[in-house]
Amino acid sequence: MANWYDLNGALLRIDAEDEALETPLDIYLEELRTDALDETTDFTLAIARGQPPSPPAEAHVLFKGSVPEAEICILSSHGDRRWFFIPNRISLEYSISERSAQMVAAPGYEWFTGATAAIQAIYAALCATGQALVHAAALSVPGTNEGFILFAPSGAGKTTTALALAVQGFGLLTDDAAVVTDRPTAKSRVSVWGLPRPPKVHRRTAEMLPMIGRLLGSKWNSEGEQSVSKNALKSVIDFIPGRSFPLSALILLGNRVVGEHRLEPMRKADLLIHLAKDNISRSPLGVLNDDLERFQRFVGLVASMPAYRLNVGSDLSTLGRTIAAAFMADQATLSA
Repeated sequence: MANWYDLNGALLRIDAEDEALETPLDIYLEELRTDALDETTDFTLAIARGQPPSPPAEAHVLFKGSVPEAEICILSSHGDRRWFFIPNRISLEYSISERSAQMVAAPGYEWFTGATAAIQAIYAALCATGQALVHAAALSVPGTNEGFILFAPSGAGKTTTALALAVQGFGLLTDDAAVVTDRPTAKSRVSVWGLPRPPKVHRRTAEMLPMIGRLLGSKWNSEGEQSVSKNALKSVIDFIPGRSFPLSALILLGNRVVGEHRLEPMRKADLLIHLAKDNISRSPLGVLNDDLERFQRFVGLVASMPAYRLNVGSDLSTLGRTIAAAFMADQATLSA
């Protein structure tokens, strides 16, 4: 079976032996499914069931450790090819230059195709089509056709801040997986969109945002989080993953403060350092070519965009007004 997915104008084809192998990827791709208008495909992912092959002996180990779904995972590289391998569970081999990937899941472990291996495959497809996956939230500004990216380390309150803004009328593109592309628009040479995966909401976020808390059940994972379904989320906010917006600003989330919110210009070099630390992998072989290309894209991105630091204050309900006022002020400056 074959299905096609629209990655902001780039066509991803997935060839799977059966539905059970492809369905786990729906958490990221379901809303991007499209009809194939022609035979042109920008990236192909083949998924089969069987004994996952290990990386070849000549491959260099880039990482060996645990991932959320397994204690032992190996990421290897040789030339342009990469391997993601969990022994007796799943393997993924991909080449960005050849625009193709092959995934093999062991019988009984079909759900692994939608875990870390899926992110690796989507990363490869985006790189191959001139786009960059960024660990960040992204939102659109009400009353405009513009978007911004919200950066923060894991656990710093990125999802809480993004959902608080969404409750106040901002469009939520993603809380954690933004994609930037250099395809120009009338307003910006860079645009942003988000992978359509459901946010994970922490207990504290649910308490601070009752509108979101009412969408959740009673079962929490070991980290005190649970996913909120995309359909439930759409019933209370404007959740619009997959749609791109001209990018107008980059915002780094700082520490919480008492009193008023603070949104102030920051040094672009500082923002670039955070962006690189959170998104560029370093291995025993150094920084690999695809990550070097992503870093160069980040340099251009930061150089071309206004950069701000946001310190969220005491009253979350007024945060939206602070952000919207800053965008209106920027527009007034540009129009003057």
